[in-house]
Amino acid sequence: MDMGPEKVMVIDDEPGVRYFLRRAVTALKLEVVERDTADEGLAALLEGGFAVALVDIHMPGRDGRWLLDRIVESGSDVSVVMVTGQGDVRTAVDCLTRGAANYVTKPVDPEELGQVVIRALEDRRLRVENRAYREDLERLVAERTTQLEAAHGDVQSANLAREAAYRETIYRLSAAAEYRDEETGNHIRRIGLYSHVLAEGMGVDREFLDLILLASPMHDIGKIGIRDSILLKPGRLTPEEFDEMRAHTTIGAGILAESSSQLMQLAEVIALTHHERFEGGGYPAGLSGERIPLAGRIVALADVFDALTSNRVYKSAYPIDKSLHIIRNESPGHFDPTVLGSFESGLDRFLAIRDEFEDPESAGGLRGASRSEPEVLSALRDLEERASSD
Repeated sequence: MDMGPEKVMVIDDEPGVRYFLRRAVTALKLEVVERDTADEGLAALLEGGFAVALVDIHMPGRDGRWLLDRIVESGSDVSVVMVTGQGDVRTAVDCLTRGAANYVTKPVDPEELGQVVIRALEDRRLRVENRAYREDLERLVAERTTQLEAAHGDVQSANLAREAAYRETIYRLSAAAEYRDEETGNHIRRIGLYSHVLAEGMGVDREFLDLILLASPMHDIGKIGIRDSILLKPGRLTPEEFDEMRAHTTIGAGILAESSSQLMQLAEVIALTHHERFEGGGYPAGLSGERIPLAGRIVALADVFDALTSNRVYKSAYPIDKSLHIIRNESPGHFDPTVLGSFESGLDRFLAIRDEFEDPESAGGLRGASRSEPEVLSALRDLEERASSD
């Protein structure tokens, strides 16, 4: 990413101090511009082209704190380093809470100043990169939202053939996120059918059954906003990486938000809440009990069962017996007891779905070798029709 010219501005009312700071910074082969008042410094900084500003805290007229506040309010990417006397460290620390990147004390050590400026440059680069990442993600979310809403509009005016095409589109859009972390398209089909079995066992109405069959495969669509280095990491995630991974719930909800479609509204709820735990401690909101929407409680169990019994980048598939032991005995409080009861009564149907849509890898072949895509879709439609007619 092109960061543009990384110039440094020195703002101090004392010529001797400006000269010293300029020499120390030019030794880093950086271009330096000087100003002797906060007003002149602000005007030059707002014109752009500066990466770091070295700002004296105490100057006649408007001081360095005033200048810092104006820079922060402007939304500028400039990293501000405050320059202060030995006896005024408390004021410098206060500037850190206002948005300064760092501070140095007079008399300034040239080597220390060089290290502080280098860190300030890196801080600025990271902020620029993060801003660009957020803008790209917002653009992507807007594009995906438009696509999904347009697809829903087609469904409202389409005949039965178009409805079938829309259903296939949903699976393929969901698969776009899943394929990034090396899960197959069969995963999203299993999630839809598992969720349908659980919901049916709980006696919900037909409309909810139809909706959850199509909405639940979009549970992880927010993974499209997670970096590949995290999605594809084979080892344990660091706390920081796990925090970013957790964000797929809110990203997914954002992609699906503000739709007039009942299907998309349910998909939004599922994307946001399928990692909540019945007794609390889940994410992103730490909800518990019936504060977690029913669809989120259902998909939570369906997703865990599928994760345990499937190959993932960080583990091999567990045997069925071990998977059932984990769900029944090693995850106290994770699942709604009513949903868990429906799981037990529908276990035979779960295993049949797993066998019907087994991943190619777990069957011993390469991706796509066990079934061609048309055959998979045909088998899916047969299962869905059987589920609807039961």
